Amino acid sequence: MKEREFNLLDEPWIKVLRPDLQMDTLSLQDVMLHGQDYKDLGGENALQNFAVLRLLIAVAYTIFSRVDENGEKDDLATIDDLEDAKDAAIGRWSALWNNKQFPEKPVLDYFKEHHDEFWLFDPVRPFGQVPEAKRGTEYEAAKLIGDISESNNKIRIFANRSGLKKRVVSYGEAARWLLFVNAFDDTSGKAKQKGLPSPGAGWVGKLGMIQGVGKNLFETILLNCTFLKDGTQKWGEEASPNWEHLPKPDERTEIPVPDNLAGLLTLQSRRLLLKRNHGNVTGYYLLGGDFFSNNGHDGAFNEQMTVWNQPKSKDLKKNVFHPQRNLLEKQMWRDFGNYFIATEANKSNRHLPGVVRWIRTLDNEEFDEDKPIQFKTIALQYGDKDFFINDFSSDTLTIYSTLLDEEEYAIQYEINAQIEKCQKAANAINWLINNLEIAGGGDTEKKTNKGAEIFYQKIDAPFRTWLLRFHGPVLQNPDSVRKLYEEWERSARNIALDIAREAENNASTQAYLGRIAGKEGNKQFYSLPKADYLFRGNLFKIYPKVGDEK
Repeated sequence: MKEREFNLLDEPWIKVLRPDLQMDTLSLQDVMLHGQDYKDLGGENALQNFAVLRLLIAVAYTIFSRVDENGEKDDLATIDDLEDAKDAAIGRWSALWNNKQFPEKPVLDYFKEHHDEFWLFDPVRPFGQVPEAKRGTEYEAAKLIGDISESNNKIRIFANRSGLKKRVVSYGEAARWLLFVNAFDDTSGKAKQKGLPSPGAGWVGKLGMIQGVGKNLFETILLNCTFLKDGTQKWGEEASPNWEHLPKPDERTEIPVPDNLAGLLTLQSRRLLLKRNHGNVTGYYLLGGDFFSNNGHDGAFNEQMTVWNQPKSKDLKKNVFHPQRNLLEKQMWRDFGNYFIATEANKSNRHLPGVVRWIRTLDNEEFDEDKPIQFKTIALQYGDKDFFINDFSSDTLTIYSTLLDEEEYAIQYEINAQIEKCQKAANAINWLINNLEIAGGGDTEKKTNKGAEIFYQKIDAPFRTWLLRFHGPVLQNPDSVRKLYEEWERSARNIALDIAREAENNASTQAYLGRIAGKEGNKQFYSLPKADYLFRGNLFKIYPKVGDEK
């Protein structure tokens, strides 16, 4: 068997989606040179695509933070003056964006110089791996495959693969899952040395993942390539991707937060080593890797692709920002404030995702205000203290970039206020449906969230359409903006009334007659007419009939 095999620059391993929605598999070099010809990544799932995207961003940043679009050396990290650094970073990005593809010479020059750092199998520096990981926990291929993530002692009954397909994977697929495991590995792996701290789940698995989405893969890579940290600051270090360094052999190592985008995107959360046999990967070895504090003020704010949360606590030491995982069942627009509003009454210290702040900075430079921009989020749910991956989902939101402007804060705030009203309306419908169930003979202790789920399902598409109306001349006309708010309130109120009417039409005769129910000392009368009366009163407090035609 060859000691060196499968160079990621030359061999096809990255799955990409063509504009006709057919799939191709490309080498890393071809993706960087031809990303403009492809719609998106097309790997096995959204989590894997996110891990691969972070690698592609790291490659782009490493190359073009050091040289300009012509390949001339001009490292952004060496510019001392902040304003000069900002101008150079935005100018560099704009030149690439206007070129509509990554220029060939700088990419080929870099890959020629660093070709030997991209061997998937190498006795000294296998890409993304550590030879010393061989002393770690040994797993079969079924645990490597993120679609099933099947451990040695827990067989997935309804796995989407079986037989040989679970026992071996090709080198190309293994490379994709290698990035996935490093990013999202659970906490089931055991330390080989006693007394070491737990690094927790893989760093990316701790995030509320968010990215910008372009009209092609090149644009997506570049939108998320934050040459300025949070769109406003210089990175503190020169680009330092993991492949340019010899692998770290030590286990579970606490490190400072990398202050360069490439180092952060290629953080080795795990020490891994793939097992191969006759052209296939049959499993891998794993040890815990690098980790750091997830406190934003300790440096974690350097992470650009996450939502942040600051839980309220009387203990000031606990009242800190940390990454906030997205919720599986929650549409992206329902968290509009956390993604897009920098300040808010009584919450002036909110910290927005770095990619959003970067795109906001670019909005004044490059984006056509008549073309919308899309963001994508991924929600990941672990089970039992992050001991295994339970489920994941993804969502997108399209808005016009002008809506991100700080000058549009009043409109952003009102949109967020409308989203809060939606939550109140969802609660009101939920209350109605639960009371109808009780009036019809149901258990007072068994409450469901069915009403809220129905409401959010019904308003999802209308709300997204409404949000896209905030652009152009509308934003400059207070009367037009006010009418948009009134139109949405009428629409939301009518949708809520339609859901209530359908629920009442389907209610039983007993619900009309009503009944007394509840625990001793807390019994009350439940009936459809009473529930309807109270629901409507509540709904019209949320959405008064202001602006309705007479």
